[in-house]
Amino acid sequence: MEFPDGFAEITFRDWGTPYNPLARPDPDVTLPAEERQIGGLGVYMVKKSMDAVSYRYEDGQNVLTIRRQL
Repeated sequence: MEFPDGFAEITFRDWGTPYNPLARPDPDVTLPAEERQIGGLGVYMVKKSMDAVSYRYEDGQNVLTIRRQL
């Protein structure tokens, strides 16, 4: 598969309740795992590993786009 601009981009859409996962504060990864609150680590990992992550609510849909330079 060719990526003419050197980027791969994936967009996720759903028709659920409006929810911006990027608005949640990042977890405190300096704490040991047993002292951290549950949740948020997956979103944190995506935010740290992608070049761009964006969210919008449009036409009744949650739209999350991730982009990474190849």
